[in-house]
Amino acid sequence: MKHLILSLAFATPGMFAIAQFGTAPDFNVTDIDGNQHRLYADILDQGLIAVVDVSATWCSACWNLHDSHALQELHEAFGPGGTNQLRVIFYESDEGTTMADLEGNTAGSEGNWLEGVTYPIVNENPITLDMAIWSLFGSPTVNVVRPSDREIVLDTWNLLSFNEQVGAINGADIDGIELGVVSTNDLSEATSNMTLFPNPSNGQFALNAVGFHGLVNLDVYNMVGRKVWTSTMNAQAGVQQVDLTSLDAGNYLISASSEAQTLTRRLTILN
Repeated sequence: MKHLILSLAFATPGMFAIAQFGTAPDFNVTDIDGNQHRLYADILDQGLIAVVDVSATWCSACWNLHDSHALQELHEAFGPGGTNQLRVIFYESDEGTTMADLEGNTAGSEGNWLEGVTYPIVNENPITLDMAIWSLFGSPTVNVVRPSDREIVLDTWNLLSFNEQVGAINGADIDGIELGVVSTNDLSEATSNMTLFPNPSNGQFALNAVGFHGLVNLDVYNMVGRKVWTSTMNAQAGVQQVDLTSLDAGNYLISASSEAQTLTRRLTILN
């Protein structure tokens, strides 16, 4: 069940006339890596579907969605590294949330929200999104926004698989956009995964790529998209030890790719 925002308990009946499925107002937000994201100019006006996940680090239903990897798989398949048909953004709905909460290092947090996530994470104080529009009935709310008229047409908060998310978006017939697959492996049937542990780390960590075969290219990018490290691994060798202690502290994207598929994970290197 969604966690209802406390202010709703004091809402007037007129407030509920602001339907969740209405026009999405523009926003201009900055993610935790310092990158700017404009809803209209960067996403909708480019003909891309916007998927705005409004969640909170203390919310168990939000964690279930995060832990399903459904939105991460959407991002990998249909985001800028895939077919380039949509953008996924995580927006933290509690302005009191700290980086420690996002990293799962506080008692109130459900876990590490950065692990396994490569789409933008926005944590603002004060909050600039109107929660009466973006999360009227509580967290999580996954707003799917149609580019042609900027309407919120779906809330897929309770769809915990890649298949279900894709089916719902395709079923909504959004401007004739049909989400497909990005490789010879149909991601709706994929069993591949990549884990990094520990994460965060000091730069030394173990990488386990499951479902890959043969040689795998490993590329590391900083958060402005510049490749800062590259190597290869033999997938049949199992867990690989990786040493990135030469890199500065910060967030990076680890990309594992073969002829058939590509998976990307976020890695945090600490001082």
